[in-house]
Amino acid sequence: MKKNTPFSKEKQLVQTREQAEIALSILVQNSQGEDLELGIFCLRDQLNNPRLTELLDSYPDLIQEYELEKLLSGEIEIKDASRRDVKTAGLLSCLLLLIHFYFDKGKGNLSKSKVDDVTQFDSINYIMNAITSEECINELFLLIISIVGIDYFKKYQENMKDPDFVLKQTLGFDSDPEMGVHIDMMVWFALVRLFIEAIFIYYDSDYETKNDQL
Repeated sequence: MKKNTPFSKEKQLVQTREQAEIALSILVQNSQGEDLELGIFCLRDQLNNPRLTELLDSYPDLIQEYELEKLLSGEIEIKDASRRDVKTAGLLSCLLLLIHFYFDKGKGNLSKSKVDDVTQFDSINYIMNAITSEECINELFLLIISIVGIDYFKKYQENMKDPDFVLKQTLGFDSDPEMGVHIDMMVWFALVRLFIEAIFIYYDSDYETKNDQL
């Protein structure tokens, strides 16, 4: 029986291709590509792992030498690097590529019908065949928890129930400075989760068919 994870398909924010198109369109209109990229580098810096940074920088070479699926699974052993670091570097690299391919440096999205560079489209599918959106989000969640801590995350979830939470977030958490410590990271995680779910559905030509069969 498949394990029902916190970010399983049944609990996705995006469930249909129409919703995926709307979500991606909103992200493009609000120029969120740069925020998504900056969030990845912020996450990298907060992990404070020099070897991870080195692996991330050298990932274009690693992906030429090893199969992406094996790198993302943590099966590959690299000198002076843990398998977890190799796996994390692969995950962050794939996210950077997906963001770059989709937002195309602010020139609009790479709609499947308008992709001239077949290599880019093949690269997106290569990533999607190596990892699922569920795996991607769950791995990111574990990284986030390693930074903010489980107690902070639980407190964040409770605060999300407050109808005035968005206003407090905008004005700052003067009455609760602890909540403001990692708020940018949590907002980024929500944003990147939406992007991952949407782009995996958008570029999966068989998505509707597969879900109709479930």
